[in-house]
Amino acid sequence: MGWKGKTLKAEIIAVGTELLLGQIVDTNSAHMAQQLTTIGLDLHYKSTVGDNLERIKETLRNAMGRSDFIITTGGIGPTLDDLTREAVAEVLGRPLVFNQALFDQISDFFARMGRTASPNNRKQAFIPEGAIPIENPVGTAPGFIAEQDGKAIIIVPGVPHEMRYFMEHSVLPYLRNKLGIREVIVSRVLKLFGIGESLVDERLKDLIEQGTNPTIGLLAHTQIGEIHVRLTAKESERSRAEALNASLEAKIRERLQEFIFGVDEETYEGVLGLLLRRAGLTLSVAETAFGSSIIQTLKSMEGSPEFFRLGVTVVNPEIAQKLLSIPSSFRQEEVHPDMARGLAEGVRRLAGSDLGLGIAGRAAAGKGQDHVIHIALAHSGHTDCIEQRWPQAMRFIENRMTKTALAQVREHLLKRER
Repeated sequence: MGWKGKTLKAEIIAVGTELLLGQIVDTNSAHMAQQLTTIGLDLHYKSTVGDNLERIKETLRNAMGRSDFIITTGGIGPTLDDLTREAVAEVLGRPLVFNQALFDQISDFFARMGRTASPNNRKQAFIPEGAIPIENPVGTAPGFIAEQDGKAIIIVPGVPHEMRYFMEHSVLPYLRNKLGIREVIVSRVLKLFGIGESLVDERLKDLIEQGTNPTIGLLAHTQIGEIHVRLTAKESERSRAEALNASLEAKIRERLQEFIFGVDEETYEGVLGLLLRRAGLTLSVAETAFGSSIIQTLKSMEGSPEFFRLGVTVVNPEIAQKLLSIPSSFRQEEVHPDMARGLAEGVRRLAGSDLGLGIAGRAAAGKGQDHVIHIALAHSGHTDCIEQRWPQAMRFIENRMTKTALAQVREHLLKRER
């Protein structure tokens, strides 16, 4: 199968009725597409199909007619509605054959957990005749690669952590070998918050247009309010590719440093938790019942018992007055910076924490109105407060509120370090 020097068309097929109905968000396809770019491959098509044999077969036939290689995710479990392997076998005109080595691996996986593989797990050890088996050391669903007519179908599990393992240890090495890729390709992702994609594009326009090695790619993550800037360099050695990325990263930081909070696998919450632990400071939060998820977010952070003292959601103004000493003149439905300040100072005092965060908000009451939120941070001798507004129709308001409030804490911690 000669792919060397050829411009390939890649396609992903996500299998699962729960994906089709929107009951589960398809994060697998996004990850796989990103991984393909690390070896210089672009995704041309992406399909989602339910757990129906005929529709899976139809989707596969369409993909075989227009793409050079297809990656499917999902539908290779042990149940009756896991139909991907059967669909692939029928489309390729091959029988399914039992692979003893795969079944032994499945049995060993269950044995390590003190369990015995059930009879229906035997189904997972069947693959199309002539296919290349892929063992699954992190789960019970083996995959396989079937080559035919100069094309390849690569089958990986739908469980996200298993899919990621397959991409790193099986799929990408297979593709690199088939493509004759000898260069080392290294990516670096800069993560930004507090700036829009269009402004990032404007500030980096010349670098993007000039960039051939490394290249720059922008990705807006609307749900979490982040912009990711991916740098990808190719070189004969990893250290040389990393040096190319580092040089370009320095230029980007000169233009966007204030918005960059982390790199690669770092998360906003993880970076903030590290800053709090490093500073040795504690934090408490009080919010009105407007829908922010900040308390749960703080509780779930790594090492949170070291820095998170107290979280209070105010649903009763009288309790707020008693616990937090909020003036009785404030009503819960009011949106006023002094309300946020009162919450921040009150919860800091109540918990005895170094920092107190107060969030007071009001949902948009009617068409054309904005969601309004005041965020206050109380610290030794001072309380800072900001106002944020979001259009009524804007999505993911809860995530934006939480991230904006956390950003006030991060900014304060960074100022202390300067």
